[in-house]
Amino acid sequence: MAAGFSRISAEDAYRATMGQRAAKWPVRGSGRLEPVAAPVVTPGFRLEEGASVFTIGSCFARNIEISLRDHGLRIPTLDLQVPAAELMRGSALRTGILNKYTPFSMLNEIEQIGAEDDGGRFLIDLGNDAWWDGQLHSHEPVTHERGLKRRRRIRRLYAESIAESALVIVTLGLVEAWWDEAEQVYLNDTVPRQVIDRHPGRFFFEVLSPEKVTDAVMRLVASLHALNPVQRMLLTVSPVPLHRSFTGGDVLSANAYSKSALRVAAEIATRSFDHVDYFPSFESVTLSDRAIAWEDDLAHVTPAMIELNVSRMIATYMPTATETAA
Repeated sequence: MAAGFSRISAEDAYRATMGQRAAKWPVRGSGRLEPVAAPVVTPGFRLEEGASVFTIGSCFARNIEISLRDHGLRIPTLDLQVPAAELMRGSALRTGILNKYTPFSMLNEIEQIGAEDDGGRFLIDLGNDAWWDGQLHSHEPVTHERGLKRRRRIRRLYAESIAESALVIVTLGLVEAWWDEAEQVYLNDTVPRQVIDRHPGRFFFEVLSPEKVTDAVMRLVASLHALNPVQRMLLTVSPVPLHRSFTGGDVLSANAYSKSALRVAAEIATRSFDHVDYFPSFESVTLSDRAIAWEDDLAHVTPAMIELNVSRMIATYMPTATETAA
């Protein structure tokens, strides 16, 4: 197991800080924080050129996929094709339906790979053969037959992608979660009002505690490792904020708690498993000049900032590719 939160001697602590220039907070003009933050990354492994990479996470993960593909990596999720009518309204990416937001929704999909059922428990009846899949990022209902067929396709995608990929990138999104009391399962997304009206008293909102978040992330990492023991993992936290908080409080404060809980869970998992690295894209985006990092909605990361982070990732984990390009 990787080194956890161990106690070390004062002498070793001084040696550690003096041996790392990045250990001291950067001053203005250092080029490490302004205008773009560039946290130091120490890789625990190397990635081969053209390797297959599986990505799990929110919309930030979808943007990373495209950039990774453009760097010559194989991204199996980009093979998924679903009808445009099944996508969330306003979505520009066919893979957006795969967006995963809470650690539990990610874990649900991984555990479904080896389940004996057909995934029908994820489908929620809206009447007149209209069914909503509570584990996908779409509010558009489909027929029961289509829902099950899509479930089979996604299970196969996850199983094959995990089996073939040298690296899985998990981008943790948020901790405001929705619970389905009837199926005893956390959902992926905000429950649409039409679903709540159809099933009054069935769904509940919950802000996940730090303990639950950490437990889910640890289980997620362990489950992925069990499916492919030679696979490496990069844990990240999505910089994309909550669009709306259901706590009744300020979304700015709610988002700070959400990202903090996820960041702590990622740190614990990284320190607990030898095959896991943490990649600081969250820090890079949120500490950089807002005019450079964010689109005008202040919620989505600019393409330039995404590319910068992916380029740093490639340079860190695939140095031969960088040398070849140079």
